[in-house]
Amino acid sequence: MHTGFRAPIWARFRDLAPAFLAWLGIALLVAFPRPLELVARFYHAVREPFPILAAVGQLVPPRSLRLLLVLVATVAGVGLGKGVIHLIGTLRFIRQLENASCPGPAPLMESARRLGIADRLTYLALPAPAAFCYGFLRPRIAITAALANRLGAEELTAVLLHERHHLQRRDPLRYLALSALTAGAFLVPLAPFLRRWAEARIELAADRAALTLVPREVLARALAATLLTATGLSAGMAGLSATEARIAHLAGRPELPAFPLMAGLATIALASSLGAAAAAVHG
Repeated sequence: MHTGFRAPIWARFRDLAPAFLAWLGIALLVAFPRPLELVARFYHAVREPFPILAAVGQLVPPRSLRLLLVLVATVAGVGLGKGVIHLIGTLRFIRQLENASCPGPAPLMESARRLGIADRLTYLALPAPAAFCYGFLRPRIAITAALANRLGAEELTAVLLHERHHLQRRDPLRYLALSALTAGAFLVPLAPFLRRWAEARIELAADRAALTLVPREVLARALAATLLTATGLSAGMAGLSATEARIAHLAGRPELPAFPLMAGLATIALASSLGAAAAAVHG
């Protein structure tokens, strides 16, 4: 579904800024490779306990290997750090949910029992309409009083079916992994688009699971009732996302996020630059 809205030029360049700065740093390392000597000393110190590193060193020229190690360490460090931050934030949020939970009304609990998720449902007496799946090893479904009160029986079933699919697939864990991988892949301008594409696929799969038991118009009404939900959930939550793709799908116009041409061209250009940089430090 196209909304007619286009981000301003400066905003699109702002999205490319982290990758641009990172690649600028790589260019500086190519021009002034002395810091790579520190990487070389570290590599020689750790390759003995890890024979695979010695094998890689025989296949890749020394200076190119140092540059590769810098890239790998940067990607792994940023991705791991972002993942840990989101994991801690999610665990704190889960603790708050547990403290705010209360017994659900009989109609809601009856619907949950019919779907086999009554023991995995968290009811929150909150004024904002929201429903989402949270938790990693044993996920749960949270639904607020505001949403449960504004939905009819069919729409409530549609919401629970959608979230049940997230629960069965452990989608909160997949969302957390996507967040960490996207953070680690900040060198790739296409990474945010790939994350949005993957999230749209996850949400559409949950919608298709709901549509096996409820009519399309019922699911559409349930989605409309949740449009006021805040989107600032933690990375480890399967909540309201990919809204445009979901609306287009329910309207009979299946559509995934549009391919960002600028980010695609930037990714090709930066990949070519990496090849040139590897050739420049060959030796």
